[in-house]
Amino acid sequence: MVRGNIERGLIFANGEFSPGDVPRPKAGDLIVCADGGLRHAMAIGLRPHVVLGDFDSLGQVEREFLQKEAGSIRLLRYPVEKDKTDGHLAVEYALRAGVKEILMFGGLGGRFDHTLGNLLLAWICLARGVPLQIVGQKQYVSMLKGPDRAEIRGKARDYVSLLPLTPTVIGVTTQGLYYPLDDAILYLGDTRGISNELVANIGSVEVRDGVLFILRVQRDD
Repeated sequence: MVRGNIERGLIFANGEFSPGDVPRPKAGDLIVCADGGLRHAMAIGLRPHVVLGDFDSLGQVEREFLQKEAGSIRLLRYPVEKDKTDGHLAVEYALRAGVKEILMFGGLGGRFDHTLGNLLLAWICLARGVPLQIVGQKQYVSMLKGPDRAEIRGKARDYVSLLPLTPTVIGVTTQGLYYPLDDAILYLGDTRGISNELVANIGSVEVRDGVLFILRVQRDD
C-alpha cells in the first residue's frame, strides 16, 4: 500500500479518454491505473504508483512497459472472475491509502453499464467523506448528498445539470447559475435540473436533504 502525505488520487480507467482533461500532477498525488487505463497514463507521460486489475485489457506495449519498470510500480493482479470492476478496486485502493479527493479519467464512454457503475462509485466515496469527480470529454460529474454545499468551477456558459438520485432532493439552492433555484425540490425522473448554465467562473449548489449528480459540460463556443 502506497501511503504518506497523499492529497489526491488520480485514477485512470479504460474508457474514453481525453488528455486535455487531466490536470497537472502534484507532488502529493497517488496515480492508480485500473488495468487498460495504464495506456492513458502512458499517453501523457505519467508513471503510475500502482497498476491493478485482471490485466485482460493490457496490450503488448503496456506489458513491456511494466516489465521495464518492474520494482518501481506496484502490480496487484486480480482474477478475471471477480465481484468488483477494476475501477471499483482502484477507488477502494485510493480510499485505503488516505486520499482526500479522487479524480477518475477514462471512466465515461464505452459500455454504459461500466459508465454508470463508475458514476455510482461516488456514493462509496461520499460515505468515506472523500469527493469523487469523474472527468472525460470535457464533462465533469460529481455527487452531492445533503445537507451539504458544492462549488462548481468552470467558465460562463458551461452547461450545468442537476440530476436527483433519491425520490426527492429538498432545499436545492443555487448561486451563479442562469436559472436560479431557491429552496427548490427536485424529483427523481424529472428533467427540471438539466441544461442550466454558469453565469460566471464559479457557481454553487446547496442541498438540504437528498442526493444528486452535478454534471458540468465545458463549452468552447
